[in-house]
Amino acid sequence: MKSFVVGALLALALVSGAVAEDARNVNIVNETGYGIKFLGFNNPGDDDWSDNELGSVLRNRGSVYVKFNTADDGCVWNLKIEWADPGVLWNDVDLCKISTLRLRYNRATDTTSYLAE
Repeated sequence: MKSFVVGALLALALVSGAVAEDARNVNIVNETGYGIKFLGFNNPGDDDWSDNELGSVLRNRGSVYVKFNTADDGCVWNLKIEWADPGVLWNDVDLCKISTLRLRYNRATDTTSYLAE
């Protein structure tokens, strides 16, 4: 009986962990060549960029894991970054379809992009 109870508790813990993981949670990898001082997400149509997901500057080749909470709705979000130069805004990024965003900057063409994985 004891092994059944332990097994049931272990199974419950595994299921709870899987349910608790939000499909929108995303690992951000900075491959721009510059430090990022602001990283924010908002819903399409929202102009409020007050929530910075970074506690400090995200250095080049650094990464940060962004967790969403259940109060946040939807999969498609806007993503904005800022560094010493003007920031970048990507609209309608579907976070339910990706787990990692690799942010990139091409110095030769002065363009930014992201690679979704």
